Amino acid sequence: MKLTTLLSVALAAGLALSGCAEAKKQAECKSLIEAINPHTTKVRKLSDDMPADASLEVGAKAFTAMAAEVEAGAADVKKLEIETPELKKFAADYQTMCAGSSKAFKDMVAVTEKIGAAQKLAATNPEAAQADAAKAQTDAANAEAEIKKATAPEDTIIDGINTFCGATKEPSK
Repeated sequence: MKLTTLLSVALAAGLALSGCAEAKKQAECKSLIEAINPHTTKVRKLSDDMPADASLEVGAKAFTAMAAEVEAGAADVKKLEIETPELKKFAADYQTMCAGSSKAFKDMVAVTEKIGAAQKLAATNPEAAQADAAKAQTDAANAEAEIKKATAPEDTIIDGINTFCGATKEPSK
């Protein structure tokens, strides 16, 4: 009889612990998602709202704002106390992606400044400006490629978090 009681207590304790672990996982999931979502939404809106023919000034402001937003997202995630190993990895991957994205956005701002300087130089010295403009255009293409490379892991990270946390993906509109 004592063995049955002991096994029942052990089973109940095991179930309680697994229930606590699940509750902790869900709380950490919620915290991580709430830390990431606002920043992701803002960066996507900044990107979507930037016209294809945006002026250098408008583009530079948008990329500066995107860099600040991904840095804020990484800082918010860093503040979280996450113990679930899988979520810890997603949080670290997100912070790494944010660091790369911020650098790429800032590099694009620097390129827009070079293009602006080449345009100003063209007014007074077209020959000198031509070489600067060609270099700036190459730098712009490279910066754009770096932005794509830096932001590429985002969908994988977000999908991984959603799958691990049991969230469902919203249908595309």
